[in-house]
Amino acid sequence: MRRAANGDMDMNTQATKLQTAESDLKELMADVTRAMEKAQQAVARIAPKAATATAETGSSPPSSR
Repeated sequence: MRRAANGDMDMNTQATKLQTAESDLKELMADVTRAMEKAQQAVARIAPKAATATAETGSSPPSSR
């Protein structure tokens, strides 16, 4: 009888750990999504300025080679 009770306790502990891990993962995914959105907004703000600066100097952006 004790084994069954301990088995149930282990299953409950594992289920709780799994729920906690799932919650942490969802929170992390939401944080990553917000960070990506902020990065996209920053690029959108910077890109026109960089294009204007390049056009004004008459130079092209450095190549990747």
